Amino acid sequence: MKLTILGTGNAGVAECYNTCFVLSNEQGNFLVDGGGGNGLFHQLKRAGLKWQDLHTIFVTHKHVDHI
Repeated sequence: MKLTILGTGNAGVAECYNTCFVLSNEQGNFLVDGGGGNGLFHQLKRAGLKWQDLHTIFVTHKHVDHI
């Protein structure tokens, strides 16, 4: 299993991206939290991942910085 960290910030950050990451294994790529907003696409691109390759999305809770 591989862990790709896309962001580590909290809801009020301006200099980094909100907490979210991708777990990858032979079954696919699993996004855990979206980090909030469309900056996710930029973070995926920086990590060499395409949004089309995401298999499942897990949202840990309903705060705006996780959806």
